[in-house]
Amino acid sequence: METTFSTLLRTYRKSMGWTQEAMSEKWSYSFETISAWERGKRTPSNQEIPRLAKFLEMEPKQLADVIVYSRGKTHSSTDRPMASYETRADWKESYEIWGELQHIYRTRTDFNRSFSYLRMFENAHSILGAGISLSAITRGNEKEEIPRLVLENNCHIQLCFLDPMGKRCPEREEEENQDPGVLAKTTDANLFQIQRIRDRIAKTSKEQSRLLEIRIYDMIPRYNIYIVDDTLMTVQSYAYGRGQETPTLVLERKGDGGLFDFYASAARHILEYSRDIEKSTSGEGKDI
Repeated sequence: METTFSTLLRTYRKSMGWTQEAMSEKWSYSFETISAWERGKRTPSNQEIPRLAKFLEMEPKQLADVIVYSRGKTHSSTDRPMASYETRADWKESYEIWGELQHIYRTRTDFNRSFSYLRMFENAHSILGAGISLSAITRGNEKEEIPRLVLENNCHIQLCFLDPMGKRCPEREEEENQDPGVLAKTTDANLFQIQRIRDRIAKTSKEQSRLLEIRIYDMIPRYNIYIVDDTLMTVQSYAYGRGQETPTLVLERKGDGGLFDFYASAARHILEYSRDIEKSTSGEGKDI
C-alpha cells in the first residue's frame, strides 16, 4: 500500500517528537503550510521536493513519487493529468492557475499608494521577507507595526538582508551605478533600525523577541519578496536599476505548483542560506 505525503510527514514529525509549530519553525515553513500538508489539503510544489527530501532524509525521486501519488489521491475525482518530477510537465498547467496574480503595479511607489505593506501585514501571523535593504519594512509606519504583530499576534517574522560586508553588495552597487559603499550603508542602517525594534520587544518579552529573526545572506540578489501567512505575496525582480523603480507583482495563493510556489521557493532558498546576524561571520556566498 502506497503512502501519502500527509501520512509520511505526520509520521516523521511524531517520530521526532515535534509539534506542528516546532516543525514549521525548524523547517522555515508557516504553521498553516505544515497543517495543510498533514491534512492532505495541499501538497508541496515540485520546486520544494529537493529541500523537503533533504529534511526527510529521502531521495528526491522517492519523495516525488509519494507526492505525485498524493496528488492523484487528492484530485482523483478530476481529469487533471499528473506529471512526473523529472519532466515537470505539470508546469504549464501550474502556470495556468487563474487568479494567483492579483495586480501588477508599475513601481513599488505605486503599490504603496494603492495598497501598501502596512495593509498587507495587518493581522499577519507569519512574514518572510527577502531582499537587499528591506526598506519596505524597516522604515516608516511599517516598522512601528512590528512590535504589535510580534507581541499581540505572536507573528513569526523572518527578514533576510543582503550582507553589507559581503562580496555581493559591491556588485549590486555597481549594477545600480551607485558610489561604492552607498548600498552597504543603507542596509547597515536598516539592520540597526530593526535590531533596535527587537530590543524594544525584548523589554516586554524576551521570549517573543526571538520571533523576529534578523538574517543576512551573501548571494546575488534576484528578487525582493514578502510572503504573509503563506497566502499573500509581493514580488519584484531585481533589474539593473533601483528596487523601488521595478514592477511589483501581488500574488495570492490559489493552489499548489503555481507562480506563488515558484517565488516562495526562491525566498526559502535565500532563507536557507542566510545566517542569523548575531551569530554570523563573513563567508562565501552562493549564486541563485
